Amino acid sequence: MTDSLFDRLMAAKERKYELDKAVRRQSQFRSRLNELERQMIRLELDLESEQADVDKLTKMTLTNLFHTLLRSKDEQLELERQQVLAVALKLQEAQQERDLLQQEITQAGVIITSNGNAENDYYRLFGEQEQALRSMPDKAAELITMESDITAQKAVVRELNEAFSAGRRVLASLEPAINSLDKAINWGDWDTWGNGGLISTHIKHEHIDDAKASIAAANHELKSFRDELADLKQNLNIQVDISGLLKFGDYWFDGLITDWIVQQRIKETQDRTCEAAHQVRIVVNKLQSEYKSAEGILSGLQTKRTSWMEQQTAI
Repeated sequence: MTDSLFDRLMAAKERKYELDKAVRRQSQFRSRLNELERQMIRLELDLESEQADVDKLTKMTLTNLFHTLLRSKDEQLELERQQVLAVALKLQEAQQERDLLQQEITQAGVIITSNGNAENDYYRLFGEQEQALRSMPDKAAELITMESDITAQKAVVRELNEAFSAGRRVLASLEPAINSLDKAINWGDWDTWGNGGLISTHIKHEHIDDAKASIAAANHELKSFRDELADLKQNLNIQVDISGLLKFGDYWFDGLITDWIVQQRIKETQDRTCEAAHQVRIVVNKLQSEYKSAEGILSGLQTKRTSWMEQQTAI
């Protein structure tokens, strides 16, 4: 009697499971074997070192004669031999484990070879099962409903991923801006209280210019981020401005009051930038959590569809 499509699909699924398990186990065994072989090399080096210590004590030298006169050579020699034995036993155990792992790898290889076509057979039969179910009106309607749910959930996952990525790009621009402002503040302190002069003022404004470039990039990315959040029916109203910092007056009217004003504006900008980064990071972390949750739901829907299709008896 010829097996039904359902029976052949279940048999292929079982063979695919055995194949996947063998591939997984073989990879694990190989990883453990590689680590074990590295451990054996270390043990062999330790054994050579310990044996060398024993050889030194068994040769007649002035040092050995000194140990003999003090009646400590035998005790030290016994200690060294015990250490050699301990390392040798560890090496022997590692060699035995290596042999067992090699056997496990070989056995997994046999399973992989005997089930080499299992994956192709499974997907081929699964495709036949799907075609058969789509030809049955009631089954087709149920299948379409599940696929519609999967498609809708894929869209949610995609939107969350796009928003999450956009938020990460904002942070990638704000973080160097914060670093540049930190440096500008440090040089500004020197400029204000340490009488740094034009050189420190110039370096300070170089860092301010770097911060401006990063914040300009961040503001550009914020627009994309807001658009992505709007697709998710979420809102984010953040804008960082650095255009108000003095520069001309800082150079030509260099003095304590001017330096102090510039320094205060840099710190205010730094505070706003840090606050913006903090707000964006909160949203990004929330998006990451929602994305992982949405992926889990999608995976569940896909698994449900696959399991349902496998269990149907197509006529």
